[in-house]
Amino acid sequence: MTIEEKLLLNNHLETQRLYLRPITVADAEAMYEYASDPETVKYIYARHKSLDDTKVQILNYFVKDPQGKWGLELKSTHKMIGTIDFRLDEKDLKAEIGYAIGCHYWGNGFAPEAARRLLKMGFEVLGLKRIEALHCSENLKSGRVMQKIGMQKEGLLKNNTQLKGRTVDDILYAITDDQWQKQ
Repeated sequence: MTIEEKLLLNNHLETQRLYLRPITVADAEAMYEYASDPETVKYIYARHKSLDDTKVQILNYFVKDPQGKWGLELKSTHKMIGTIDFRLDEKDLKAEIGYAIGCHYWGNGFAPEAARRLLKMGFEVLGLKRIEALHCSENLKSGRVMQKIGMQKEGLLKNNTQLKGRTVDDILYAITDDQWQKQ
């Protein structure tokens, strides 16, 4: 079985407080709630301006190509509070993690909890050698998530990303399979 096929088999994951599951158009209202909030999306993507905008985004990004993309659903309320992505590079045995969580849920450990689950799957099921993540240098909270899951800062990428009409620096974090085994 290929790494990609193993990833496809792991489209439903679970943590102590979260279900990681495929996103559907039925999630549009929950996603719109946080994707339309300027604070939540400040460092990631353009704010959704309408519920229809959110539906189109779900169809074109999550439904059209669902591999490695999960909605984060609270077990306690069954509310979707964010998303997490796992961009696989099968050839080089690595992946990149990205996440977005509604700002009303920040500070509760949900992003590290979900990201740790993806690290576990990536290293223990998929056999990856490296998992990395980037954050805008201004977004210190995202960097803190990366530190909490055991990633190490590897460098500053100057003028790396276009973010809402301006050029920003990104900070690269990563963890290897050897580092994961030592945790």
